[in-house]
Amino acid sequence: MSESRPFKIWNSDRSIKKGTVAATLEDLLKKGRQLLGIPESEPVSAVLEEDGTEISDEDYFAFIRHNTTIMLLRTGQKWMPVGADDPFGGDEVDNLDCNMEISDRLKHLIAGLHKNITRIITLSNDDLQLIVEMDVALLAHLLQDTENFAKSIQEACQRHLDERTQTAEAMDLLRLYHTARQSSPYVEDTGPKRQKHAHT
Repeated sequence: MSESRPFKIWNSDRSIKKGTVAATLEDLLKKGRQLLGIPESEPVSAVLEEDGTEISDEDYFAFIRHNTTIMLLRTGQKWMPVGADDPFGGDEVDNLDCNMEISDRLKHLIAGLHKNITRIITLSNDDLQLIVEMDVALLAHLLQDTENFAKSIQEACQRHLDERTQTAEAMDLLRLYHTARQSSPYVEDTGPKRQKHAHT
């Protein structure tokens, strides 16, 4: 019999978050229904909260790590990434008179910034670069703000990228210096010798 493991169970809009243990996928679905108030007879599907990957069988479930967050979807519900409930709406974005193709990922990035601009510090370097390279007018439209504000966002992203690059370069130099000191035959630790002379 499989060993029970801890999991986090969320509903589709992430408003209900529970914890449970389960040994099998069937066990997880049963307990998840109870925790989220879903009728036992109602079909549900389980997906990974982070990317929407469906957990379709026991073999895959067996490889899922402890404390993984799993989302239960009821009939008609679909997985959406965090921030997908963007206030500007998908139709508006799709109808923009712009030659730049907007990926779903970029839409969700901007939606997250629209809600909380401080999320800039949590973005990856690739995501920051995406925003920096965006058309200013498009970014302003997605943010529902002025082009001056959009430019300030891009400048903030660029500064954050530059700071990360400088920090990475400084760390590389420190690592090289440390490695050189350890491997150099000319580096001599004179500390103990000086202490010994002090007692004579």
